Amino acid sequence: MNNNDSLPVRLRHTLHMYPESGHEEFKTKEILLDFIKGLNCDRLKIYEVLKTGLLVEYTAKTTRSHVLFRADMDALPITEETSAEFASRYPGWMHACGHDVHMAVLFGLMQKVCETLPDRNVLFLFQPAEEGPGGARPILESGALDRYEIKAAFALHVNAEYNLGTVASREGVIFASPTEFEVRFKGKSSHGSTPHRGKDTILPAAQFIQALYSSLPMILSRENPHVLTVGKISGGHRKNIIADFTTLEGTYRVMEMADKDKIDRLMSRLVKEIAGFWGIEGELNFMAHYPTTVNSGELLGKLKKAAETSGLQFLKCDPKLTGEDFGFFSHRYPSLLYWLGCGTDTMRYDLHTPEFLPPDDVIEKGITCMYNLLMSDEG
Repeated sequence: MNNNDSLPVRLRHTLHMYPESGHEEFKTKEILLDFIKGLNCDRLKIYEVLKTGLLVEYTAKTTRSHVLFRADMDALPITEETSAEFASRYPGWMHACGHDVHMAVLFGLMQKVCETLPDRNVLFLFQPAEEGPGGARPILESGALDRYEIKAAFALHVNAEYNLGTVASREGVIFASPTEFEVRFKGKSSHGSTPHRGKDTILPAAQFIQALYSSLPMILSRENPHVLTVGKISGGHRKNIIADFTTLEGTYRVMEMADKDKIDRLMSRLVKEIAGFWGIEGELNFMAHYPTTVNSGELLGKLKKAAETSGLQFLKCDPKLTGEDFGFFSHRYPSLLYWLGCGTDTMRYDLHTPEFLPPDDVIEKGITCMYNLLMSDEG
């Protein structure tokens, strides 16, 4: 069968046409179920997790020990600008992060397992909401995986930064820990001609921003990469009225979890001190947060061997300040996440851009690598 006519490729094209937001992947789940049930494999058991996720169990041995493979399901609010025949049919949404490819690879791995019937216990997890608000943590908290002894967890991510035919990874932290935050200051309004009768919040908010940025070098080591951005600020009602409220929103990313604790404590202290000095109310809320994604050295060694067996080139990559909620798995199980190169002469677009469209050829390369990772296990 021509690769372009393979089931995983057909699945990818179908999924790509119906991109959905996090925890709203109902059509995506329906498509996946149709393809999985079409395998007619009696060793598969399908479980629904959360509202839209799927956990598929392949059992060949009586032991509780399993290897977990995970693919993310959700898309992004981006208008697609590709010329693909299977382009998004949902205006304003597209699979601009390659999750359609990830799901196709995971399905293709499942198909290959059903055809070869290896003496392994395998879990195939289709996880919602990686882009936000996060699906990994709620799945772990649901207890859906508690009945298994998971000795290794694997995931991949396509990236046109690396050539088609390569994989890239590293031992230790590969993705940063991102945290979103919101700060609210509440004061009292008055006319601009009588500021002493009100309690301004714009100046305290500005002081908070300045103090936060200037304090980070004093509490964090320059050896540990980190970034912080206050990306949104809003407050007040009119230009001549003292602002009785100001809200800040931002994000920071760190490579060491200890640095997250330092930033959290700094922000809490600054909000309390600045609000107290000005006699206003201050509130700090931490929102979406992923831990660092940490790779096992032992599993990295298996990836190097699997890449060679698969005819792929292995590259050591640098860590990135992007976040990935696979990090929740990596802090519970021995784990490995790796980049699957999809770059070609005509496809070098970045993730999260409207032109991002990995070639179908990357799917079979991902399937082969994942299968060889599975078979590298002693069973």
